[in-house]
Amino acid sequence: MQRYFEDIKHNDLFSGICAENIGKILEYCKAEPCSFNEGDYIFRSHNELNKIAVFIDGKAQIINEDFWGNVTILSDVGKGDIFGEAHSLLPYDMPMVSVVSVAPSTVIFLDIECIQTPIPEIVDCQGRLRSNLLRIMARKIIDHMRKIEHISRRSTRQKLLSYFTEQMNTHQSPSFDIPFTRQQLADYLSVDRSAMSNELSKMQKDGLIRYNLNHFELISHNIMSEEECVS
Repeated sequence: MQRYFEDIKHNDLFSGICAENIGKILEYCKAEPCSFNEGDYIFRSHNELNKIAVFIDGKAQIINEDFWGNVTILSDVGKGDIFGEAHSLLPYDMPMVSVVSVAPSTVIFLDIECIQTPIPEIVDCQGRLRSNLLRIMARKIIDHMRKIEHISRRSTRQKLLSYFTEQMNTHQSPSFDIPFTRQQLADYLSVDRSAMSNELSKMQKDGLIRYNLNHFELISHNIMSEEECVS
C-alpha cells in the first residue's frame, strides 16, 4: 500500500485529511490495492456493490451491455477518479453497469461502512470523507447531465458538435485530444460508428473541423449577417 500512498493522499476523496489520518482510514477499511489487466472486468453488472473503488492508476470505462452484447459507454474513469459510491450507498439496488479496464490499472476498494458507521478513532475524518463524497457525486451528476445534452440532439452532427464544444470549453482551446477511439466515441454518443465516421468526414469537408486520430481542431467562421451583406 505504501507505494501508492502519494496517489491516494492526493485523491479528492481524501481532500483536507492529513496523511496520518488517511493511513488510519485505510487501515480500518482494510483497503488493499488490486491490479487489473486490459480487458479485465473490475466490476460486473447485476452484482451487489458495497465498496467504493478509488482509481490509483490506469484507465477504465463504465459500460452498459444489453442482452445481445451491444455496448454503450457511459463514462471513462482514470487516475484520481472514484466509482461505485452511489450503488454502495444503496446495496440492494443492483448496478446495471460494468466497469472494464482498458489499460493496466490499480484500484483500492473502501468499505462504505467506514464512511457511514461512526468509528471513534477517525470520527472527525469521517465527516470530511462524507463532505468530499457529496461534492464528488454532485460533480458526476453535472457530467451526466452534459452527456444527456449531447445524446439528446437529433442528428449525429449535432451530437458531435455538442460534444466537441464541451471539449473545447474543458480544454479552453479549440484544439484538443479526446479520450476515445472512434468506436468508443460512437458508443458514448449512442450513434453508429460508420455513420459517425462519414459525418466527421463531411464536417471536415465543410470546414467545421480538422482532425487526425483523436486530435481535433474546431474551425471558426466569421459569417456576416444579412444586414452586413446588403450594405
